Amino acid sequence: ITTEESFEVWKGTEDISEGFIPWTIIPLPPGFTKNKQHVIGQTIFLDVEMEGKLDHLVPVCYDLSCKNSSILVYRYSNKTWHNLQVNFLEEGTSNLWKFAYNSHFSQISERYTETITLRAGDFNMDGYPDLLVTLVHDVRGTDIKSFLLENVPCKTTCSEFSRTFEVRWNTLSPYNNNTVLGVFYDFLQDGVLDIIFVHNKPTYNVSAYRNTNNYDANFVKVMVVTGLNNTDHPLAVGPLTKSAGVYGTNLPGPKVFYVTTNQEGDPTSAVATQMPQSAHFTLNLPYTIFGLGRTPNFIDSLTVQVYGKDRQWTQLIPNSQMVVIPWPIEESYKWKVQLFVTPSKLIFQSVLALLATCVVISLIIAGLYWKERKEDHLERLQDAHKFHFDAM
Repeated sequence: ITTEESFEVWKGTEDISEGFIPWTIIPLPPGFTKNKQHVIGQTIFLDVEMEGKLDHLVPVCYDLSCKNSSILVYRYSNKTWHNLQVNFLEEGTSNLWKFAYNSHFSQISERYTETITLRAGDFNMDGYPDLLVTLVHDVRGTDIKSFLLENVPCKTTCSEFSRTFEVRWNTLSPYNNNTVLGVFYDFLQDGVLDIIFVHNKPTYNVSAYRNTNNYDANFVKVMVVTGLNNTDHPLAVGPLTKSAGVYGTNLPGPKVFYVTTNQEGDPTSAVATQMPQSAHFTLNLPYTIFGLGRTPNFIDSLTVQVYGKDRQWTQLIPNSQMVVIPWPIEESYKWKVQLFVTPSKLIFQSVLALLATCVVISLIIAGLYWKERKEDHLERLQDAHKFHFDAM
């Protein structure tokens, strides 16, 4: 919870009836006070370094006009804030961009800019979460766009943090022109994240950007639902609903954690939460997608935790889409899961390569067989000719 003087962290209890209890207080970043001569955006929790632990990210502005925009991350291990040093100066130009924030000082009045909100998703399926954020040109205040911030290794001024975000200025161009909002969504249900754009006034039209980049990477997609149904309004009984399952709605807050082995044989892990935010039109994904890169290995284990209860599944196939039904909550061993497998392009390529190999081998065998028959035919002709002279 963001307050005027600090961030309050409330911990959920195993007993649902007890709700949440205060756990710890995080001070505001250095240089930030409650006099509100700055802007603090909406918190988001991400596993930025893919180490199996959640990091506390906050978009901030050091001035009310947001000319000095930054993304800060809080290290729980040493209780310090780190600046990720995101460069908002457009590459190859002198154009400075900043967070789009609706205030009298910034002279921005567009809808959906009442607070600074980061929206996360693994756009390039490399395992590291990327961001979508709305920026506005510092001079041309009407030039507003939603940009992709790619999670990349930090090269300089990294302090104790090994990752940062880099603005991809042209990746979404020109589809992101005059957009006030961008969110991730998997339109084709194939594990590849696309983007929904909301354009600026007066119409606030909605458009979609399809992610057609051929990453050929594996993924695992997990959706945790409530497992509840509406007894007052049950489904109508008919040929289309006799075998249909009722799983409830998407549950906010479950933690999903996985462990696997990469191509080098080293163990890797990552963690994420499903729908961790609810305010300011966040439009988070109703499921969790982990990019696995090009590793063909099985997922060693995947753990889902809900209300302090958890269950683990092992040896999952990559490119799986899982629907977890944590019901009853108190008895995790009864939780159910439905698994849907999406074949990878690599599998189809392997099948085609195998078929091509079989065709080549068949042609070689056929050629050798034809050559042998020809030689046998010549030998028979020679034998017949020899017999004819012997008979004389």
